[in-house]
Amino acid sequence: MTFLVLCGALSLAPAGAHAEPIGRPVKVSAIAIGFGGEWEAKMKLASEHLEVAGSRQVDIACLPEEFAGLEAEPLTGRTTKAIGALAKKHRMWVVCPIREQAPDGKQFNTAVLLDREGEIAGYYRKVFVFWDEDLHASDEGVKTFDTDFGRIALLTCFDANFDEVWQSAERQGAEIVLWPSAYAGGIPLNGYAMIHNYAIVAVGRGNIIDVMGRDLEEVESPLPQQFIATIDLDTTIVHSDFNGEKVSALLKKHQGEIEEIAELGKFEGWHVLKATAPGVSARAACREFELETLREYRQRSRREINERRVEGKRINLKPQTPDGSPVASEQQTPN
Repeated sequence: MTFLVLCGALSLAPAGAHAEPIGRPVKVSAIAIGFGGEWEAKMKLASEHLEVAGSRQVDIACLPEEFAGLEAEPLTGRTTKAIGALAKKHRMWVVCPIREQAPDGKQFNTAVLLDREGEIAGYYRKVFVFWDEDLHASDEGVKTFDTDFGRIALLTCFDANFDEVWQSAERQGAEIVLWPSAYAGGIPLNGYAMIHNYAIVAVGRGNIIDVMGRDLEEVESPLPQQFIATIDLDTTIVHSDFNGEKVSALLKKHQGEIEEIAELGKFEGWHVLKATAPGVSARAACREFELETLREYRQRSRREINERRVEGKRINLKPQTPDGSPVASEQQTPN
């Protein structure tokens, strides 16, 4: 389920930036100030962090799971109103997790997405609720949201233990998954990022993970437990299968503009491509040379191999007859 969220004109640069960017940079902030607590104190702390994130032109900031306490409130309650005012002030997207009191009487662990105008752009109700939360488990599934910088998904805490929700985010085209949590999560998050090729903003301990599954090293920490980094959503992974000549041609045409990161993807059979000059897109160049991204290649291969399995056909690159046998060429003599 994908929601289109429009908020002003599309801009590849962080708010307030003027120089033409390289790639498709998105500045993110993981505000790992902890789960629960007393509402006034935690709101004061969260506000201080959001003021700092906003002053650094962050595109999207994420607060922790139920960061302001366990008192249930509606989506439009006091927490989202106060945080929404800061989102509007700084023209910054914010993930604002709350304990939600739904109109039907149910209560959910809910991450609310606030846009640059401070309005509610969507929400995600936790699918895999932990045993002692005493809350309802969502039956709405994983959602994705199209923002002005890319497509994102939201998952929460205990969801880290269930690969199907992470796969669902990938199937829906998420480029960043924001994960508010009450615990650190650890190495499974790096694995999800690597296998699904999206970035993860992990708001348990505040690590930010790239599409290769690596914790980013260039991270600013302007306040204790706040971590800010820039993710390049234009970095593109292409499988080496059948693509060597195309990749070589792309790099030749865009010499000095796009580079292959040679130290990455060697053992995985991947080409990792990155723009190095303003106004150039590695992703667009791949489309120009009819190169599928790794995600597109996996999804197409899954679909077509499954179709041939059901139809009883062989898996090969040759045209096939209805019974799955290779089509004889004009030079072949049937037996």
